[in-house]
Amino acid sequence: MRGEMAGDIHVQRMDATFVPKKRLTEQTMSQSLRTMEYAVRGQVVIRANEIETELKESSATHKKYSFDQIVYTNIGNPHSVGQKPLTWPRQVMALVDLPPEVGVDHKLAHRMFPKDAIERARSIKEGLGGHGSGAYTHSQGPLLFRQEICNFIEKRDGLPEGATDPDNIFMTNGASTGISMMLNTLIADSTSGVMIPIPQYPIYSATIDLCGGKKVGYYLDEKNGWDTNLEELERSLKD
Repeated sequence: MRGEMAGDIHVQRMDATFVPKKRLTEQTMSQSLRTMEYAVRGQVVIRANEIETELKESSATHKKYSFDQIVYTNIGNPHSVGQKPLTWPRQVMALVDLPPEVGVDHKLAHRMFPKDAIERARSIKEGLGGHGSGAYTHSQGPLLFRQEICNFIEKRDGLPEGATDPDNIFMTNGASTGISMMLNTLIADSTSGVMIPIPQYPIYSATIDLCGGKKVGYYLDEKNGWDTNLEELERSLKD
């Protein structure tokens, strides 16, 4: 690469022999991400995907396997293995997603949806500020839902009304996001250890590795209903 001055403008010219180098490689990327293992999407699932492709490509006369379907049980995905969806939540969500004039306010809505589903959808729409389900909400989650979570906690734990604060509630789009948020907050550096049971759901070990922390595994007490054991916790922490 050569530089020349043209008036007040510095012009750079590319030599014909110049070969740009990749800036993102396996060596320059985050090594925590590179070495992280997430068994839920690991080698077993990768091989299952390959076999599934082979099954689709095989003909009736040239079968490589004695089966014709892969059943994935690596994640909690009940609908994929035949569980029927719950009707009432689907009805409520349909009404929330629909514009009011063809949903909760339609004159024939009561013929297609139960009364309690219509009422719940109407309250959710109001809680979303009339913007519908496709708009961004408060970063902690809609206040309506956070207040309902507080009400549930107070009822469950026998707390007086108002004992919990919706401003202390943070909603996430699934457990995985919540786990990731907490571990990112707790793990300051490589000296931070997180105690996790053995066996454990792989997202914990994977996220700890990604955040650069240390996994401190402890065994559950099989003879006592897979409960925790204080002596085992102390042994694991000491080791």
